[in-house]
Amino acid sequence: MLLPSLPDLNIQDWKKMLRHVLLVCLMIQCTTADAKHKKGTAVPLAKRKWLTLHGDEPVVVANGGFSGLYPSQTDIAFRNVFGQNGTVFLCDLHMTHDGHGFCLSQLNIQNTTNAADAFPDRRKTYIVNGKELQGWFALDFTSDEMLSKLVVTQSIFSRSDLFDFSSPYPTDLFLEENNNTQVWINAEYPAFYNQHNLSLVDKIKQLLEVKKDISYISSSDIGFLKRMGPVVRGLRTKLMFKFPVDRSTVEPTTNKRYASLLTKFSMIKKFAAGIVVPREYIWPVNRGRHLKSSTNLVAKAHKQGVQVFAYGFANDNYLPYNYSYDPQREYLQFVDNSKFAVDGVVTDFATSASIAIACLAGSRNASRRVHTLIITANGASGDYPGSTDLAYQKAVDDGADIIDCSVQMTKDGVAFCLPSVDLISTTTASGPFMSRATKVEALQSSMGIFSFDFTWEEIQSLKPQMFSEFNGELARDPARKNMGKFVTLSDFLEFAKAKAVSGVLINIENAAFLATNKDLDIVGAVTTALSNATLDKQSTQKVLIMSGESSVLDKFKDISTYQKVLHIKKKVEFVTNETALEIKKHADAVLLHKHSLYTQFRGEGFTLNLTNLIECMHWANISVYAGTVLNEFQDIYMDFNSDPYTLIHNLIYYGADGIITQYPRTANAYTRNLCTGNKESYRIPEINPGEVITYALDPKEVEEYKPPPPEYLETKDFVTPPLPPVAAIAKKNDHGGSNSNSIFSLW
Repeated sequence: MLLPSLPDLNIQDWKKMLRHVLLVCLMIQCTTADAKHKKGTAVPLAKRKWLTLHGDEPVVVANGGFSGLYPSQTDIAFRNVFGQNGTVFLCDLHMTHDGHGFCLSQLNIQNTTNAADAFPDRRKTYIVNGKELQGWFALDFTSDEMLSKLVVTQSIFSRSDLFDFSSPYPTDLFLEENNNTQVWINAEYPAFYNQHNLSLVDKIKQLLEVKKDISYISSSDIGFLKRMGPVVRGLRTKLMFKFPVDRSTVEPTTNKRYASLLTKFSMIKKFAAGIVVPREYIWPVNRGRHLKSSTNLVAKAHKQGVQVFAYGFANDNYLPYNYSYDPQREYLQFVDNSKFAVDGVVTDFATSASIAIACLAGSRNASRRVHTLIITANGASGDYPGSTDLAYQKAVDDGADIIDCSVQMTKDGVAFCLPSVDLISTTTASGPFMSRATKVEALQSSMGIFSFDFTWEEIQSLKPQMFSEFNGELARDPARKNMGKFVTLSDFLEFAKAKAVSGVLINIENAAFLATNKDLDIVGAVTTALSNATLDKQSTQKVLIMSGESSVLDKFKDISTYQKVLHIKKKVEFVTNETALEIKKHADAVLLHKHSLYTQFRGEGFTLNLTNLIECMHWANISVYAGTVLNEFQDIYMDFNSDPYTLIHNLIYYGADGIITQYPRTANAYTRNLCTGNKESYRIPEINPGEVITYALDPKEVEEYKPPPPEYLETKDFVTPPLPPVAAIAKKNDHGGSNSNSIFSLW
């Protein structure tokens, strides 16, 4: 192929060429870079028999392209779908006044384009399927107006508007540019367009001349599907009957409610190969956002030879609590249960669906392929109140390598595990003990109720409380809000030994304050508890001592089997070799905030550049643990598809030696994924910081952005004076809070 000479290219041509080159690079990365991961031996996978109608792998349908990131149904959204082989691109067909077809996600384009601003006088009211609908409609625009005046916008306001610059996508161009891809045309409102002398049947006939092998055509209108039957006869096109979210809606041809048609598969089979239903039709959800038992819809449909596709999947949905905000667990619920598998999923995040189906399905009992440390953050604290017996048991069940205890002290010298010295957020103390709230400037700027002002008996009178960084719809399961029991340090250590976990992490903070102001020796309490558990006299189980204070770590330097971990609490972006060597004097590893590994573009939730932290720490022979990894989509930069698996994959790709997480089940599932080490399988994308915005935006816009000066990690951030002596310590037990009535005795 001859490339145009430099003078023949205008700036728009150059931008287009650059984007295509970057796209190729991204696709190459998605299919090669496995060698950079620490992994087990590659084992070829046998072809799997699925519980779909024909035993084939469930189909991934990209709803409007990568609409979880880019405005739905745009060229950039379709260009950036990194799904498994066979991923289908879905276009919702709508028509303009002059009979041209466009891919648009909604009939009313008020929230999906800038139509209201560009044409404020075009607001109309129509009767659609018996209901009044007011707004702006493609029907009231010419194709020239659509292409020259309108811009498609992100319709879900929690998603980024950074890419709201594409014109509406003509359907014929969509088919031409995706000639080698399976495509799906959804014709949602044929009766409405017929009322305005526009025929979706005739339009699809024209589209079939552009691309003969349209894989799927769907509609909620039975009459339309029956008219399409003769049109697609002899082709490989499958006609699909789509059901609306509201099953009480009336189907326009039969004038019957969709609910009454749902199980009439012998009738449906006469005009359609399958049905497309909201995912709640299959796995209903109760008002408390918990799953009910599955319906028998899929089994009944398959028995009649009818395929079932489920729609409505998105990583940024407010998922049922059963999934612990893990989007892949929802896909697996539909394709990898022992009773049935849907034949396809329609999703805004095709990459995540592909990971679930190609990499995670069937991997539950697989051996680890990615060997990285999974370290908990207060146990499985995404599922139960942190640092409770239930959180620790769940962490063990979920495959954590290292379980952690953030040690707090009571005023009578009992060391116990709790995420924070302030009881307000993680216990019910603010109810009965609000009168004890005080302000301790040395610890925090806000008022608090502190553990060192309570006896252990008083602590036990409280209930644990689930803590989350998010409120509202992203709050964690209220049914588990106050479940579990508090755990002493000694009981925690005995539990870890009994469960034979790979190791424990003991987090020690505020040691100097406790010694000086409260006469409490937290370091001594930890030392004694570890000794009593004989963990200082063995190397079978790892012991990690973590602190943000170098003086605390120095107290354990004489025990060579302990790994000292420096917690870098603030977000930093640069470290010098000299500072790294200073860290090495005190620590063997560091815990870094995950967002310290990359810089951010304009505060938009996208990465810009890789920082030097991992490279420099590794140069100084310091291991790097990245955290805290959460499943909630709002905590994940958008480069990573609002997907915890893609985030974990890339943190390891960047060089992290371990992952700190509140959801160890997700991290453990990732390490067992069947794609790592299998050259023939789908690849989880490896995303270099800045790639997404560099590909999608004008390169000049990215170049002109001047990020703020990097935040340096300095010795003053972690080097602390030697710990002061404890003036007067009352002798209480073994300072580890051991007692004969262990809360773990049931185990």
